[in-house]
Amino acid sequence: MLEKILTDKFREILKLVFTDITNQQDRRDAEEFSKDEVRIKEHLLDVVEPYPPDTILDDDFLIAAVDGSGTDNLMLLDDIRVHLLSTATTVLDTNTRSEKLFDPISTKALEERLGGQPHLDVHWHSGVRNDAQKKMAETLESIYPLKDVVDIILPFFKDDSSGVISSVSGFTGTDYEKHLPELREMETLISRAQILTNPVVHDELRKVSEYAAARNVLTSDIRPKYLLLDGALSIFMHFVKKYPSMPSGFMLRELASLARKEGVVLCAVSKNHTIPFAHRIAKMAQDAFGEGTKWFCQLPCRDDPGGGLHITEDRTYIPPRLAVPYLFSFSQDNRPSRIDFDRVWWLENVFVRSDPVATRQNEKALFRDLEFMSRDARWYGYPVPLALAHEACKLSYEDLRLAREICKDVRHEIGLDTRKTEPLRADYNL
Repeated sequence: MLEKILTDKFREILKLVFTDITNQQDRRDAEEFSKDEVRIKEHLLDVVEPYPPDTILDDDFLIAAVDGSGTDNLMLLDDIRVHLLSTATTVLDTNTRSEKLFDPISTKALEERLGGQPHLDVHWHSGVRNDAQKKMAETLESIYPLKDVVDIILPFFKDDSSGVISSVSGFTGTDYEKHLPELREMETLISRAQILTNPVVHDELRKVSEYAAARNVLTSDIRPKYLLLDGALSIFMHFVKKYPSMPSGFMLRELASLARKEGVVLCAVSKNHTIPFAHRIAKMAQDAFGEGTKWFCQLPCRDDPGGGLHITEDRTYIPPRLAVPYLFSFSQDNRPSRIDFDRVWWLENVFVRSDPVATRQNEKALFRDLEFMSRDARWYGYPVPLALAHEACKLSYEDLRLAREICKDVRHEIGLDTRKTEPLRADYNL
């Protein structure tokens, strides 16, 4: 294989691919970006004004963060696949009045309030017996703390209808009324059952595990100012039924509703994202504000003043439904990241109708806090609480190897058969 990779023929194949991308995609996107360039530069892009290095806040605050990890292949038993899910929560105090800046709450103190850290869940289903939907629903019911399905679904409809649908009776006379029987059970909230591949199932379980951990923070006696999630506030919609195609979409809106009620700023930070022309926006920021400047840029939707951007109008989930995304960069050494805020919260706390100056001041205050929590040299430019949550929950190859060994030991201990449980390739030394 190495001999083939090192040939001129492989280089020519790559040239054709990159030329094709340029001709079909990049040029079209460049044309769309040119329509947005002036608006981005003059109205959507601005600098972050950091706190001074020796600042002492009038009111120190807590920041909570949740991240998750896992594998969809902990063990394979014939047609049964066992998943392992790991979630971790960290809480930091800005603590500017002492020498321990951004002091983490101890694991012991967190476990007394939130349970074991990191928290492990296990799921199984067969890939060939049409049990994926049923087993997945059972696991989701056990993971998510709120058990009443009606209470889970209503926040989405309330937010999406601007309060018109705030109870089950509100469905009467709407297009949703005929779907009401399907909105009362966890299993029937899974309306993408025909594509429940193992990666799809695992992604859903992992998201819900993180939302469950975040919800536990909101219902505890911890009172953070910010609650950070890893990822985006995207909701994948059923194109016919016009509501979330998976339970996680409803749970995300229930989580956002609870965060507003508790006075907590919920946001999701994504290092890996598909925001088009992020590199061009970063270059624009450097040209406008200078090298090394910390900046943010809102990505408006069609309901915002001026409407949505041309570069995102054919991107199905950008901006995400009921969320407001921004690009930001706190370090020129890193590619721009994305951060999403709950749109209902944003309209109440950031956006000031007919006053773009006041809106911008609110945005600057928000990103000033976010930059302040992203100064650790180990992950400079990325929020420290999320980095610590990631470090706590991630599963290394060695972790998984030991977990699989323990799986075999447990099966032997309870008297189950001793069939091989390593990946099949191990039989042939592949």
